[in-house]
Amino acid sequence: MKNRSLWQILAVYAAASWVVLQVVDVVKDNLGLPDWVFPFALLLLLVGLPIIVATAMVQGRRVPGSDAAPGQAPAGAGSSHGAGPATIGEGSRRLFTWKNALLGGGLAFVLLAVVTGGFMYMRNSGIGPVGSLVASGLLEERAEIVVADFVGDDPSMARAATQAFRVDLSQSELVKLVEPATLDEALARMELPEGQALTAEVARELAVREGYPAVIEGELTSVGDGYVLTARLADARSKETLASLRETAANANEIIPAIDRLSGKMREKIGDSYTNMRADEPLEYVTTGSLEALEKYSRALELFAAGTDHELAVDLLEEAVAIDSGFAMAWRKLGVETVGDRAREIEALENAYRHRDRLTERERLLAEAQYYYDVEDDPRKAISVFERMVDLDPNDSWALNNLGASYVEIGEWEEAEHWVAKSVAVDSTIKSITNVAFTQIQQGRLDDAQATLAIGDRIAPGNERSFNFHYALEANREEWEAAEGWARRLRDESSDPLWAGVGTLQLGHIAAIRGNLAEAERLWATSREETIRADRDFTSGGQMQLFDINLDVRGDSAAAIATLDAILESERLAEKDPLNRPYVWLATWYARAGARQKSEALLAQWEAEVPLEYRSGLGVRNALRSHDLYLLMSEGEYEDALKLVRQLEPANCGLCGITEAAKIFDALGMPDSAAVYYERYLETADVAHAAWDNENRGPTLERLGQLYDEAGDLEMAAVYYARFVELWANADSELQPRVQVAQTRLEEILRERG
Repeated sequence: MKNRSLWQILAVYAAASWVVLQVVDVVKDNLGLPDWVFPFALLLLLVGLPIIVATAMVQGRRVPGSDAAPGQAPAGAGSSHGAGPATIGEGSRRLFTWKNALLGGGLAFVLLAVVTGGFMYMRNSGIGPVGSLVASGLLEERAEIVVADFVGDDPSMARAATQAFRVDLSQSELVKLVEPATLDEALARMELPEGQALTAEVARELAVREGYPAVIEGELTSVGDGYVLTARLADARSKETLASLRETAANANEIIPAIDRLSGKMREKIGDSYTNMRADEPLEYVTTGSLEALEKYSRALELFAAGTDHELAVDLLEEAVAIDSGFAMAWRKLGVETVGDRAREIEALENAYRHRDRLTERERLLAEAQYYYDVEDDPRKAISVFERMVDLDPNDSWALNNLGASYVEIGEWEEAEHWVAKSVAVDSTIKSITNVAFTQIQQGRLDDAQATLAIGDRIAPGNERSFNFHYALEANREEWEAAEGWARRLRDESSDPLWAGVGTLQLGHIAAIRGNLAEAERLWATSREETIRADRDFTSGGQMQLFDINLDVRGDSAAAIATLDAILESERLAEKDPLNRPYVWLATWYARAGARQKSEALLAQWEAEVPLEYRSGLGVRNALRSHDLYLLMSEGEYEDALKLVRQLEPANCGLCGITEAAKIFDALGMPDSAAVYYERYLETADVAHAAWDNENRGPTLERLGQLYDEAGDLEMAAVYYARFVELWANADSELQPRVQVAQTRLEEILRERG
């Protein structure tokens, strides 16, 4: 540093300081050190600045008389007048040396390293007040925590604060927040009313009952124009406070940043890695910068959870995205909750996907999976995303369950069961349990499905999903009385008009299977009215079943086409968004009835009005192939129809293509192959079997009896005639002639065989 000016020395010091700070920043990020390390290093450099300046000035100043010969005292050294200044200057030169300055700087950074190392050792070992809760053993890693509703002077603002805090804390890698769906079922088991607020007291009782170790309670209090936010983490059983933290907000606009700081402190106290905490986006970025939008979103989530006012909840989400058009979480929820309104569903999920960079990593993956699943109709792409979620968190019950559901969509039942069973092991909700039963029914393991449903009945007695799957199970066993009993319970015990409508529809299925067509028509009409009351679009379910009966049981294609005409008129397609118009499905039914002109006209409208990107996907591919298959069958082109039926991708539809193949072989004069497929239809387990049996079970039993009779296999003919006669014993009068023919032939065979 000799012979350099003060400004040159300062420039060198500034450059060296910049390098030091860059090194400190890199080391901090790579080693997961706390954020205060960088300002600590900056402070040390600032403290060193006046020392460097003093050293430069002292070492650069010449003391008077310093040119004297060696061993000779400077002039005036013996006088008392000059002794003072000369002595002070010499002491300063000895103290403010470049060697001392560099040594002091090095020792300062050694001190920084010692303090930082000691802090990290104590934090990671759970020692003292800086020790993390996980390291100290007060919380287990991956412990599930219940977050109670924040309390405050303004309920809507407190509700928004709760939601925001949950969003940010959900990014923790050390603990896991209990999913809201799980809380709803637990509250039901506590026999609390719907919409029960999750107060601190309720949250603690719930945590104790369900085995969750800790509860977080929060409070938002207004103080003048500002706010004070507090969060307390407490042991659920002992109520001992494990951590109590506080933040302030100058005004309402500062609440979200304050929650971000508060949740960050909580994650730090729990023991989250500083590196992972810095990798997360700030709360105001991943959620929304608008407190008003967040309030509406939070209120909507409460209504969805309570099941009290679905329409109002959707309206609140609409208002939230109107305030903040980039509110990706609100868009995603809107897409999930507007099923039935295809146009709005697609718009919402596309917006969530477009703004997914504003989501937490988990929410971003959910938005991607939902987009692939519902917009692109590509379950395999959704599977790849859910697998990434499971890699991030093997105990993410939501991801596990939806991974299984995605395998359901492509008909890989064993794989589907594997993942939904893992979901149950992590978090036993009635939805995940019934999903396991679903996969077991599809594999024909009916006894296993019954055992699974028994577990669900103990956890959530009287649940509609359970009723629905019990009904499906008994229908696959051909226990029609038992199936009818479950359908009645679903209709009579559900407070939800949509579920009640499903129960009524199922009762219509049972009536039609037994040949009571008039009763089935009445029940289906009632079901349609109940579905309309539930405000669901495309409510022609009962009329669709009537079409099936007219075509496949009565053999009246004209009546079937008239039924479709009535459906088409009632749907009022011109009043709907093109994406909500069921062109493809109506065209397929018209093709089944042989109405080529009407079916092709509908497909032409679909191609003209629906953008190309929404005319693809697994479901659409199968529908279009089915359309072409039915046209070929109705026009007698059975050889070509046989080729096409083999191209169907049945996916999650275990029965698709089976009856079509049986009828094609039958029409081609290949009775052995026809019998194989008719029997395969009867023997293939499927959750939706009863819905197919409306038009297929009676005629299939009847035709199998005839085929075996014509082949001379009287023993098998008698078996199927007997089953047919028993099923339709009390059928309507219009069907009785067919029953009498089968009964007469059965009696003849029995006499012939003695």
